[in-house]
Amino acid sequence: METMSVRSVSRERWLEAQNWERELWVTSQQRRGWRRFAWPMLRPVLRAVDWHRAWGDDWNHWWAERFEQYAFLPADLGDYIEVGCGPYTNSRLILRGRTAGRVVCSDPLVETYLSFPDRWLATAHRAGRVETDAHPIEDLPFEAKSFDTLVMINVLDHVQDADRCLEVVTSLLRPGGTLVLGQDLSDAQDVRRHPEDVGHPIRLTLDDVERHLDGFEPILRKSLSRDAGRDPRLHYGTLVYAGVKSPPAA
Repeated sequence: METMSVRSVSRERWLEAQNWERELWVTSQQRRGWRRFAWPMLRPVLRAVDWHRAWGDDWNHWWAERFEQYAFLPADLGDYIEVGCGPYTNSRLILRGRTAGRVVCSDPLVETYLSFPDRWLATAHRAGRVETDAHPIEDLPFEAKSFDTLVMINVLDHVQDADRCLEVVTSLLRPGGTLVLGQDLSDAQDVRRHPEDVGHPIRLTLDDVERHLDGFEPILRKSLSRDAGRDPRLHYGTLVYAGVKSPPAA
């Protein structure tokens, strides 16, 4: 398979993508017509019956199904972080029925997402259950070996430097910690067919990602085909991966 990676972009290109992302989610919160008046009454009912979009959704349930509802994760997640959490987060599903010593949701746009008052992230933050961080992954302020569980799903397409991000997140885990990584993959054909994608400047192949996973022992690994992915037009495959960080060599 011919490969063509876009593993890093300029800061200006990254900021363009971030502005696109911010506008997308701000616009999505605006309810018009009858929904504007009905939603405040419908929301508690839909949440009571656990309708999956009642808290908002950005393919989070789709990823949960591919990760087999995260059944491989322990009941106690230790110190936990989700990077590139987005407005709805995968954490709201992962944390169900589990405990954690510390929960951090990190995203450069997190202040915007906290302004969506009825969403899970804002609610959990107000209740003191979740810390938030607004740094890009490349500049996360946490010390190495700070976390026992790290989640990064549907994120690397949005960053400035994918290699640097993977170096940072793998360094943040303690030995024995678990990395949960989901990533759409693009080859040269995908890039040629869709050379411009404002909100997704990074295009990665399987090799681009897996070269950073040598220090992990996989506990779940799926390489989905194009037809099994979220958008066959744009991605030749999808990596669904969870692995435990190996202890340093003696």
